[in-house]
Amino acid sequence: MLEEKVKGSVFGGIIGDALGTLVEEMDRETVKRAYGGPILDFREPSPLSVCPYLKKGQYSHESQIFLMALEVYAEKGYFDENLYIEKLVEWVKDEKSHRYPAGSHINAALSYAAGLEPDEARVKACDIDGAIPSAAAGIFRWDSSYDAYSEGRYIASITHDDEALVDTGGILAVAVSEVIGGRVIFNSKEDQVGFIEILREFAQTPMVRSYLDLLHQAVEKETKGLDDVLLLLGNGSFAPEAFSFALYVALKNAVSFKKAVLTAVNSYGDFGGDTDAIAFITGTLVGGYLGITSISQEWIECVEGNRYVEILVKKLLEKLER
Repeated sequence: MLEEKVKGSVFGGIIGDALGTLVEEMDRETVKRAYGGPILDFREPSPLSVCPYLKKGQYSHESQIFLMALEVYAEKGYFDENLYIEKLVEWVKDEKSHRYPAGSHINAALSYAAGLEPDEARVKACDIDGAIPSAAAGIFRWDSSYDAYSEGRYIASITHDDEALVDTGGILAVAVSEVIGGRVIFNSKEDQVGFIEILREFAQTPMVRSYLDLLHQAVEKETKGLDDVLLLLGNGSFAPEAFSFALYVALKNAVSFKKAVLTAVNSYGDFGGDTDAIAFITGTLVGGYLGITSISQEWIECVEGNRYVEILVKKLLEKLER
């Protein structure tokens, strides 16, 4: 059961990212021009996308950094800050591997490569990509939400110096840990609200708590239109915003991995949004909740580096068994 959930969470996240990258920051009309309508499956990126140079099934830098964090756990059996920084520095040196020309992780890695101390290297930003690697802590610390929160914060704080961002990283790790540990169910509105309340107990910043309160409100009201939820929570790259919206999509579509991820991918609305990060978080949570068997083999085989991910998960599980 643990193996199925871990695999589902890892593959769920990177599949969501790969699909969401196709329409990141594109509004509804641009998506229609680029693809003829909503994204329903893997396809080549449009020239109108932010990533026209990627290939079908490739994901963004967010999954790259997440997998680096997972590699640290798989290699060491704990989170080694120095190894993580080494991996970031090697990644930033290889310009061909970059999925975007800029980004907070790249800036932090460049600073570490220049020999700066952590206080100087950390980036003052609150974009959701800074929190996404913390999902690795939730997977590895599946049996303890307290350890997950602590390590999720720790991972985010290596590259970022923003309390709301670091707090979001911790909360994301808790959410993943709760799901993979099988400690929550999403069958009813009461179940969903109870899960939000668990996360709120861990939150340490007013900003993150306020977004979780808005999420609570959206779930309680059972808002039917996703556009209404977009207006309430937002779908931009601000970390508490993107996390709360992704969690709403996951909670309301947890019976089907495909439905949950495609809802997240196509959540661009009239103004566009951070659809790859939202779909990553949604996929990580629902994939972990339902397990790997909920994800079609066709999607697994289409996503970039799937054989490598299988090996990485196997190594991770060996460390978990010890």
